Amino acid sequence: MSSRAALLRSRPILGYATSTWAIRSSWRLPMLEMDGIDVRYGATQVLWDVSLRVGAGEVVAVMGPNGSGKSTVLKVAMGLKTPSAGRVVFEGADLTRAPATARPGAGMSIVLERRRLFPRMSLRENIEIGGFVLPRAEARAQMEGVLALFPELVPHLEASAGRLSGGQQQMAAIARGLMAKPRLLLMDEPLLGLSPALQTRAFQLMADINARGVAILFNEQNAALSFRLSHRGYLLESGRVVLTGSGTDMLNHPEIRRVYLGEAAA
Repeated sequence: MSSRAALLRSRPILGYATSTWAIRSSWRLPMLEMDGIDVRYGATQVLWDVSLRVGAGEVVAVMGPNGSGKSTVLKVAMGLKTPSAGRVVFEGADLTRAPATARPGAGMSIVLERRRLFPRMSLRENIEIGGFVLPRAEARAQMEGVLALFPELVPHLEASAGRLSGGQQQMAAIARGLMAKPRLLLMDEPLLGLSPALQTRAFQLMADINARGVAILFNEQNAALSFRLSHRGYLLESGRVVLTGSGTDMLNHPEIRRVYLGEAAA
């Protein structure tokens, strides 16, 4: 049994670039295409000619050290940062210059780094905000379906979000991201600040979400978990894609095992 199959074997079915190192890669019908992306913050360029794809129903990981540009890739995809060059195409529509507010209605949402909840609002209100693009009746139905994924949140729905634990806040952020019924969910460092047990829980949730047909593009520094979950992955260094391939190939690549998993070179 593959490592990804082992991770997913017990999950419920809930209904819902050119690389420097050449390794094999499997492709699905593109849902998200980012081609030739350059990004600058003032005079400083942080991404150079970044291209990546996310296929329908696919889980894709973006790995790299701090400062490699992982979060910027997701910000460009979500319209939170406009590239200085390149194109962002989602399901055939060019969204390069479209604002972030256009993404949820198009079928894309994001789970932001460090949760970004409204601490004085209730947990229920924080989750409901994510469904602002849905008609009221549809949003209520979606709330019920989302909470089925997060039974641990139900007893705390009327509590202020700021009083929740870090793990509960991360679950709430993911729940909010699902409220818009996305076909593609972006996740910016979903394991940040979580204990090992909660990291495993978060990845199981991602597997459950993907089982409902939702594609996921996420960035993370935990290479072992990331590539076990992913169909494909990308490695960024200094704002450039230096390696891409299937999750299994990425996990077994000697450079990744040496740099990110701490294994000695053979």
